[in-house]
Parts: sequence; structure tokens; C-alpha cells
Amino acid sequence: MTTPRHRSLADELSVGARGDADLTALAARVCAAVRRHVPFEFGCLATTDPATGLISWTYKTRPLEIGDEEFAAAEYGGPDINQFSEIATRHDQVGVLSIDTAGAPRDCRRFREFLAPRFGFTDELRVTFRAQGLVWGALAIYRGPGEPPFSAAEARVVSAVHVQIADLIRDAAFGSRRPGSDPVSGPSVIIVDRQDRVASITAAATARIEDLGGWDHGSLPATVLAATAAARSTPELAMTRAAGCSGTWLTVRATTFAATSAHEGPAPRDDVVVTIESATPAEICAMTLAARGLSPREQDVAGMVLQGAATQAIAAALHLSPHTVQDHLKSIFAKLGVNSRREMVSRLVLH
Repeated sequence: MTTPRHRSLADELSVGARGDADLTALAARVCAAVRRHVPFEFGCLATTDPATGLISWTYKTRPLEIGDEEFAAAEYGGPDINQFSEIATRHDQVGVLSIDTAGAPRDCRRFREFLAPRFGFTDELRVTFRAQGLVWGALAIYRGPGEPPFSAAEARVVSAVHVQIADLIRDAAFGSRRPGSDPVSGPSVIIVDRQDRVASITAAATARIEDLGGWDHGSLPATVLAATAAARSTPELAMTRAAGCSGTWLTVRATTFAATSAHEGPAPRDDVVVTIESATPAEICAMTLAARGLSPREQDVAGMVLQGAATQAIAAALHLSPHTVQDHLKSIFAKLGVNSRREMVSRLVLH
């Protein structure tokens, strides 16, 4: 049931909703609107790669004078209570630490080892922004000493607008952006040691860091730190994508490595090699399709159209009837604002 308070927050967010092409301006507006309805001391809004769920960009309501190493390690350093990846599976997309620990937030590793001792926070509310089956961002807000814990009613206020905020982030970060020319050439490689210090970096990677927003209090950008922390907690290659200041879409990949030395033996497994490359046309196309609101099945159909497949071939490959394929194409054309396959290919590949 939608209450007047919910509608008020939704109405605030809808004012100028399509005018926030700049992510920083949008994040500031969203945090300010939420704060008027659910007061908090500090908040951090992040965008995420909808394909991998890893953080791609962050906005903080006030400077903390530290980089994001500890935030990334806390989020991706192993199972914990109310991690964003778990909250994203919930129907309401929201979690309150004091509620979900039955009044014992210190049961949460992140809270016990980092948030409480470092900042004095006393409670945390987290919400993920999900639309069309994909997570486009997340928000964490905090209260401190003398402030009451977040209530279930306040959680519902924020949860009620998670789809609306997802759409705003999607439009600002993905939907209207056009690929820019890549200003960097050469291999972009960074070796990050166990303390998240840069042990080695190529000249091209230095330029990529600047394109990702530059160093944050001497630390790597949140995009790189998220991939680095995720790589340490999984044997799989960690990957996230983000738009650089130049307009170029960048793919950040990270993996641990065990290079050997005749004198020192194997390198520690928590040393990480990071590569940053211009996103491929296929990756950019996939993000564009998701950003325009195509369902997973519509994305499958569109992908085969871009490969030159005819209706009968698409139907056979996806186990659909030709009529269903045509229905999907009508929906795809409407969402992309085109009238034919040729226009669609031109819009997504040749633009």
C-alpha cells in the first residue's frame, strides 16, 4: 500500500527526473530527497554494473578523508549480513542492520570491524535499485550516536522508490550516453599488493585512472577497488564496467596471481593484477539494450538480430514460435525508437 509519505518522496524524485544527465547531480538530488524523509548522518550512493553487480562509481554525502579500500574489502571480502548482493535478491530490495540482526548489529563483520570503530555509526540501512530484473545501483545510509535505529517504516519509504531510482540511474549512466573516442593507447595494467597499494602501473593505466575520475585521497577509484576486492574472494575473474570522463566505456578486470621468483617463491594470492580496457562493441551494445529496458528474452532476440539471424533462425535457436519472435521485435523497436532491423543495427552498432 502506498502511503502519502511514499508518494511525497516519489514526487520529489520525479521533479526534473529526465534532466539529470550528470551522475553526481543525480546522486546529490536522490540523497537529499531521501534524507528529508529518512534522516541520516552519512550516505553513499553507488552505481553498479548490471551484468556483474560490482560497484562502478560512488557518491558520498560528505568527504570521509579516506579512500574506498576498506569499504571494498568489507563488501567483497567474504559472506556477511546484508551484503548488497543478498539484498538484491529480496522482494523489497532493502535491509536494516539493527532489524536483520535482531538488535545485535555487531553480529555483522562489516559493522563490528569497520563501520562502528572507524566512524562511530550505530545503524545502517541499505537498498538496491532494481528494474527490469537488473540492479543499477545501491544506497547505504547510516546513523550515529544519539540517533534512533532505522525503523521498518523508514525502510518501506526507501524501498517503495527503488525502481524509480533504478530508472533514473539507468537513464543517467547508461541510457543517454554515447560512446566517445578512446584517448588512451597501450596496455593498461596495475599490480595491486595485499594492502591495496599500487606496486606497479603502466603509463596507459595511469591515464585510465584519471579517466575513471582520478585518485581518491591517494587511493584507486572505487571501480578498481571493487574489482580488486572481489578478485580476492573468488577464483573467478572479477569484472565491472564504467563510463570514463571521456565518454569511453571501460572494462575493468581483476584476478589474483601467483607469479614465482627464484628468490622469493610464489607471490601472495591476494596480490591482484588489474587490466583496464576500452569496452568492446558487444559489451556496449549489451549495456545499451539493458538500459533501454529490454527484457532478458528481448535482449536474446536483439542479439541474434545484430548477428544477422533471420526470424526462423531466431525462433529455432531460442525455442520460440516465429510469431513470438515478431512480437518481441515490435517491443524492441518501440523501446529503441526504431522502425526496422536496419535502423536497430544502425542505432546500436554503427552509431
